[in-house]
Amino acid sequence: MTSANLPKAITQIGYGTFYDCHSLTSINIPEGVTSIEREAFSDCSALTSLHIPETVTYIGTQAFGNCRGLTSVNIPKAITSISRDLFSGCSSLTSITIPGSVTKIGDHAFSG
Repeated sequence: MTSANLPKAITQIGYGTFYDCHSLTSINIPEGVTSIEREAFSDCSALTSLHIPETVTYIGTQAFGNCRGLTSVNIPKAITSISRDLFSGCSSLTSITIPGSVTKIGDHAFSG
C-alpha cells in the first residue's frame, strides 16, 4: 500500500507522471493544481482513493485509464469537458459526480 502527498507548490501533473504505478493506492492532489495531463495516472491498478481539488480546470485524455481499483470520483466544477477515455477500464467505478459545468463527454470516457 502506497500513498502519495504531492507538494503544495505543484500546479501541473505532467504526462504519464504516475503511469503504471501498480502499488499506488491513494493520492492527495493539492489545491493549486490546475492541470492533470494525459495518462498521468493511467494503469495505476491499485488506486482506490483520489481527491481532485476544485482548482483543476483540465484533465487530459486517459488520465485515469485502467485504474481498476478506483471506486468513486468527484469532478471539479471548473471542468467543462470530460476527455476521451478519461476513465476507460475503471471497472470498479461505481460513483461519479459530474458538475453542471460539463458540456461535453468525450468518446469512451467511461468504457469498460
